[in-house]
Amino acid sequence: MFRRTFIRSAIAATAVLALAACGGGEDPLSSGDGAGGGSAPDKVDSLTVGSANFAESQVLAEIYAQALEAKGIKVNRKLNIGARELYMAAIQDKSVDLLPEYTGATLVYFKKDATENEAEAVYKALPDALPDGLEVLNKSEAADEDAIVVTQETAKKYSLKSIGDLKAVSKDMVAGGGPEFKTRTAGLAGMKDKYGVEFKEFKTLDAGGPLSLKALKDNTIQVTQFFTTQSAIKDNNLVVLEDPEHIHLPNNIVPLIRTDHKSPEVADTLNAVQAKLTTSALTDLVKRAEGGSESAAAVAKDWLSQNPLT
Repeated sequence: MFRRTFIRSAIAATAVLALAACGGGEDPLSSGDGAGGGSAPDKVDSLTVGSANFAESQVLAEIYAQALEAKGIKVNRKLNIGARELYMAAIQDKSVDLLPEYTGATLVYFKKDATENEAEAVYKALPDALPDGLEVLNKSEAADEDAIVVTQETAKKYSLKSIGDLKAVSKDMVAGGGPEFKTRTAGLAGMKDKYGVEFKEFKTLDAGGPLSLKALKDNTIQVTQFFTTQSAIKDNNLVVLEDPEHIHLPNNIVPLIRTDHKSPEVADTLNAVQAKLTTSALTDLVKRAEGGSESAAAVAKDWLSQNPLT
């Protein structure tokens, strides 16, 4: 954890007490600072930014961090924490104060029975789903959706167009991917529940990474999960299966932040980033970061230099 001055601690404590006293306050979407509500400090001197264990999350975290540093705010980094279950635990136990997140994935993480499946409805449902002390700021138009993918050869062999088409053949197939793909609603659990799709085996590989891609191309596995901003889908001519039952919710990029670190300056800076991000730009950033020749920090610095926030 980073050090706090006595004054900073007093402000945070006052904010927490005020939140407990007011019990929610005004309409959480009415302030223009994003969803969430509750009391926030007037000024933040430092905070800790975290990220998941994949390139896109690390690039977004670096963009947030460098944008805040340009405002004179000290930023500590805890990147590459791991899967959602790990980094959500980190922000709830105050090990980190800010994360790049995704609207749909965040909603179903905290509200398993969420029924919203349109982008704006998902975003507006977040305030009531988030635990006390957490908020989201403005969502970006940039989005990265989960995608169930197969090769062109597999799609042609089994006449696959949607996830439901797998039901008749999946018991002869092997699925593979990150360990979370096996248990999440956006993965095998949702495929079984919504489409009746079950596989004969699951191979634990990586989340939309080179191991999963190689296994798919080698036909060691026949189905995996990638993400729509990954160039690997287009570069390898993979087929994204349609999802009419919406196990994959809209996933607009959104900052998830602790209320006790959401000063007006922090919120305005991050919302300015959100307004500049686009899906096409994010796809390019991911390709550069996944290539291995550029670090997440370098890719983020270049994007900020081309997209000044003021």
